[in-house]
Amino acid sequence: MNKTKLTDTQYSALEKVEQQFTAWRETRTKRGRIPDSLWSAAVDLYYSYGLSINKIARTLRLNYTDLQLHITKKTPVVMQPIEDESATFVELEPPLVTTDCVIEMEKQSGVKLRMCFRGRADPAAIDLGRYFLEGLP
Repeated sequence: MNKTKLTDTQYSALEKVEQQFTAWRETRTKRGRIPDSLWSAAVDLYYSYGLSINKIARTLRLNYTDLQLHITKKTPVVMQPIEDESATFVELEPPLVTTDCVIEMEKQSGVKLRMCFRGRADPAAIDLGRYFLEGLP
């Protein structure tokens, strides 16, 4: 089994949220629902820090399925900037309306790729774009 160690940033973020849950559990007077602010903090660990659902659920003593439901309900609002400033491939859903389409890509080296489609774009264009940007076979 491959266990990856947490980075210092991940560990401190997880520890901070764990302290929030501990404080809430110590101060509540009766059994009740977990506040939305705590669920948001747990979901943020998944989206912002890349922690696994299992790691978050075990550390915060949450039900795995409940956490998974909260994660799938929320879409990330703020994406973290990519540290590597090289080109990133983004796959988009094809448009519903069939029209003329031009896709242009440019590497930092200045090399350009231009693809023109009439009607629907061929799904192979995605692989071509990946190959162009990342050099994958």
